[in-house]
Amino acid sequence: MKVLVTDGANRVALAVVRALGRTGVEVAVVEQERFALKTPASFRSRFTSRHDVIPTLGDDGAFIDALVDRSAGYDVLLPVSTNVALKVAAHRDRFKARVPIPPLMTLRRANDKSAVARHRAESRRADSRDLRARRRRGTGRGRRTGAQAGGREAARRCGHGPGTRSTLCDRTQFRGTARRLPPTPRAEKRFPLIQEKVEGPGYGVGVLAEEGRVLASFAHRRIREYPVTGGPSTICVSVDDPRLTGYAASVIRELGWTGVAMVEFKKDDDYRLMEVNPRFWGSLPLATRSGVNFPALLCRRAMGEDIGAPPRYDADIRLRFLPLDAAAAWSALRNPEVRWSYSMGFLRDLLDPRIVDGILDPEDLEASLVYLANHLP
Repeated sequence: MKVLVTDGANRVALAVVRALGRTGVEVAVVEQERFALKTPASFRSRFTSRHDVIPTLGDDGAFIDALVDRSAGYDVLLPVSTNVALKVAAHRDRFKARVPIPPLMTLRRANDKSAVARHRAESRRADSRDLRARRRRGTGRGRRTGAQAGGREAARRCGHGPGTRSTLCDRTQFRGTARRLPPTPRAEKRFPLIQEKVEGPGYGVGVLAEEGRVLASFAHRRIREYPVTGGPSTICVSVDDPRLTGYAASVIRELGWTGVAMVEFKKDDDYRLMEVNPRFWGSLPLATRSGVNFPALLCRRAMGEDIGAPPRYDADIRLRFLPLDAAAAWSALRNPEVRWSYSMGFLRDLLDPRIVDGILDPEDLEASLVYLANHLP
């Protein structure tokens, strides 16, 4: 099987390349010009057979023309970032390679956080009189720093009593908080998404599905995050919780989803749905190391192969992204609420040989070093 992977500078793409390469798949990688000013890490992976730089995504059609050309002769095309997936879905009929992603409208629905929020009635839309700023939809691909952080959006907290379980936010505070949000392009005409802040750990369920039917799933819990106030996991652990994966399956079923996605939750008294990432996710290496190779399963299914029963995986496997974890520990020193838990946890886990790294791979050392070099301050 021959597979073309996009977004070669993204650490998620590197995880996809490694997962496929270890199963014997022939992998090629492309990256947009704007993100290839430094050599993309995936270009230097020992599992990459070919790599190319293509025009930057835009409205002139050059990106799609180049991607159609590069994908000729490949069995499967795997878009990694949401922006690329949306563009590919809009021009699906031009590709001869199989593209295992949902229809464009389904992708847009999953990428619209307000639509996902309505699924569990966890959010409400704000009145326009109280808002003078707009919040962007997730793209999974902004500036390179944003892409590596999982495309997190601008967000602000509003309320009293830091560190308490419940906070109150009056009208004046709300207006002031809304004004501090960065504006979005006038054409989007979107209001911010207002959500109750849920205290508790973050959970994610990665899935492979076909028309809403889950073929494989994998759950993990975030142990530490960066930024420490909430962001991508710097260290995470696999968990086995049928109730959690069942909640995720209900979201995927309603979306009629085909392909891979990650459903995010926070947990207080129960799991609260936060959002759907309609793409491969940042902690993908944890799933692969625990026993669920989502990229390989996705490509096999795209080729029409029966992948059998949902694969089982090992719980309590831990994965760390050392550079991010170190940054989280350093920033936690200035936050009295998490200073000791983060700092002591970082030192303890640093000495634990059972914890593997999501970037530093001795079997793919050059790509590891290139990625680290590209992200040094």
